[in-house]
Amino acid sequence: MIWVAIAGSALATYLTRSLPFAVRFRGRLPPAATRYLEALPVAIIAALVGPAVIAPAGALTHGAEPLAAALVIATVAWRRSLLAGVIVGVVSVALLRLI
Repeated sequence: MIWVAIAGSALATYLTRSLPFAVRFRGRLPPAATRYLEALPVAIIAALVGPAVIAPAGALTHGAEPLAAALVIATVAWRRSLLAGVIVGVVSVALLRLI
């Protein structure tokens, strides 16, 4: 039974990843769809990481992570660069844990 689950998961993953290559969209996407697709990776990362940083195990943290998350949000909003946000996040957590 486990092999059926593995094969089904592999098939679903393959289909969802290969579908954009198999189906061609003629023309350009509307601007709203383009903005949506550009913002989607950031939204997914925020949805996955946010609760783990702010409230792991259902309790609010009081360590370096919430302050580092606020710094990352401010940096990305200011610079409009995800790379700058990652750098600020890593450096701020490292420095705040030393304190």
